[in-house]
Amino acid sequence: YKSYLRQGMDYARSFAHTDTVMDFLRQPKVLLKLITTFIMMLIFSCVLDQGYAKDIRYQDLCLYNRKQGACNFTVGISIIAFFVGIFYLVLIYFWDRIQNPVTRKYIVFVDFVYCGFWAFLFFIDFCYITDAWRKTDKNFELITSHVKSNLQFTIICSFASIVLLAFQSFIAFKEMNDIQNEASGFESGSGGFGSQPFPAHNENDNNYQGPY
Repeated sequence: YKSYLRQGMDYARSFAHTDTVMDFLRQPKVLLKLITTFIMMLIFSCVLDQGYAKDIRYQDLCLYNRKQGACNFTVGISIIAFFVGIFYLVLIYFWDRIQNPVTRKYIVFVDFVYCGFWAFLFFIDFCYITDAWRKTDKNFELITSHVKSNLQFTIICSFASIVLLAFQSFIAFKEMNDIQNEASGFESGSGGFGSQPFPAHNENDNNYQGPY
């Protein structure tokens, strides 16, 4: 029990170490994950705060052309993406402790599939809420200027999520290939796929044949 407690305290100290955290935050992949996770929080916060009617006469009415699915779908995929983003940030921080290349490959593969699929979901969401907002009656009594700006900002964030998630899927694909190459012993500049250096020739060997 004491050994586990000591190990947990060591993890906490390493995570709290300023240099370690700063090096972690400087990684481009971490910055992308942080920005994406923050945007997800903005999306579901805006919809939950201003996307549903507060008036008792229109209880929980979605203000995207009164289409309940538009608000529910947007909130659902953004909340899931928010928690997945936090989970992957923790994985990236402890990445060096994962020594098994097979485990690393599976983690990156899941990230590749997740980011690609969620980029597709946000593409659907962007088209859905954009069309719903186009058809919304802007003179509806509950759509104030503050509500309007929040709903329009959600559309912008949804489009930004498509770009960010698609780019992260591309990065994960490249990283998956790098892990595969490392596992198969491939080194850049070695002359090809898994090629080995030519063996040294001994001119005293009877079987040795000169180049000319």
